[in-house]
Amino acid sequence: MKTRLRAGGIHFAISATVATLVFAGIALVWYPGALLEGAGGLELFLVVAGVDVTLGPLLTTIVFVPGKKGLLFDLVMIGIAQVAALAYGMHVLHDARPAYIVFVKDRFEVVRANEIDAAGLARARPEFSRIPLTGPRVAGARLPTDPAEASRIMLSGIAGKDVQTFPQHYLPYDELRADALAKAKPMGELRALNPGRAAEIDSIVAGLATRDEDLRFLPVRAGKRDLVALLDARDGRARDFVALRPWEY
Repeated sequence: MKTRLRAGGIHFAISATVATLVFAGIALVWYPGALLEGAGGLELFLVVAGVDVTLGPLLTTIVFVPGKKGLLFDLVMIGIAQVAALAYGMHVLHDARPAYIVFVKDRFEVVRANEIDAAGLARARPEFSRIPLTGPRVAGARLPTDPAEASRIMLSGIAGKDVQTFPQHYLPYDELRADALAKAKPMGELRALNPGRAAEIDSIVAGLATRDEDLRFLPVRAGKRDLVALLDARDGRARDFVALRPWEY
């Protein structure tokens, strides 16, 4: 029994190490900062890692008997099953990763990779013609002025696919900074929306080496949890995206 537990423990340590390395890559690249929780990346990863890290070592503990005929085959099959489960989980996380954080009207919208179709990419400006692989990019979108296209977008929005999911309508965020800043709200209002979190907000502001009066905020709809975009009060530049309450629910 001790031998089985030792084998299971070693397998668990290896699995946990792999899961930790994978998590670090996901958290740093695909779901950076507050997007890990806001876009549901943490929840998805915990499900995948929980199954992978638990099931493999458990099976190893059950089947491991020194000298048992076919033991190597059993261990190889367990390893293949683990790799397959992890690969599938990574595929799901990759497919659902935040691709763009798009300013629209009076807020930012997180757009996932699987919400963007190839037809939209083909019609987009060159800088938006491919889905980013190394983390989400900030962009802006305006409603089209063409009546037919505007009507199409309106009908699509009723079905849940609004203008932010159509990259052919993307613009560099720099072109919409003034629009974003005009809609942004003062930090005093953000503090009022987050009572009891003054120390956390203080830490965020200090980390940006600035002051409340030099920042404004806008809501971010991320899917799993709404977030906050902090903008520079002078030029509307996006300084950070943080896990704070952006509006009254």
